[in-house]
Amino acid sequence: MANPDKRHTAEGLKRLIAFADAVVAIALTLLVLPLVDLASEVETRRTLPEIMSDHGDVLIGFLISFIVTWVLWRNHHAIMENYCEYNSPMMNMHFVWLLTIVLLPLATALISNEHVHWADCFYILLLAVSILALIGITREGVRCPELVVDDARARRSVADWTGVGSIIALLIALVMTLVWPGLGSAPLALLLIPGPLQALNQRIRGQKSAVE
Repeated sequence: MANPDKRHTAEGLKRLIAFADAVVAIALTLLVLPLVDLASEVETRRTLPEIMSDHGDVLIGFLISFIVTWVLWRNHHAIMENYCEYNSPMMNMHFVWLLTIVLLPLATALISNEHVHWADCFYILLLAVSILALIGITREGVRCPELVVDDARARRSVADWTGVGSIIALLIALVMTLVWPGLGSAPLALLLIPGPLQALNQRIRGQKSAVE
């Protein structure tokens, strides 16, 4: 039986990242397929603004999920840039993270269907699990510093990325969705706030470290 604490090779890390990138790319492709089907189902002469007006929920769902998937991948990319090796817990966290990515097209279809109740709650909870998986990946870098690139900036980046802001934004979005279900997917816009704030915080901390 394999040792669960066994460290793996740098080549294996490259394959893991390449596999994750491929899954994200496929998920993004699946997001656009309902729009392609929608265009092929138009049988009478219609203008583009009319089609967009009639199917605005589908278009909004696509835009939200495309941006969300991009943000999740960007965070994953930034986190993995700091690692030179990986271990079994990191592999398991990738399994969870990729599962949430694969389920995003399904969640998108659900929030785009006005007849499905609590779809927005499912979407928010799915994103929470995805972010928690990323947090788990970063905590492995703190727990096992030998997995991180031998560089002060990389170690600081792993230690600083907590994902707490995103989790708080999701909790607020979940409460808003439960209290005011008529808002639809609008509360998900809160997810756009933590990223820039964290980047600004890291930039300020980096400037302070340079001065010191």
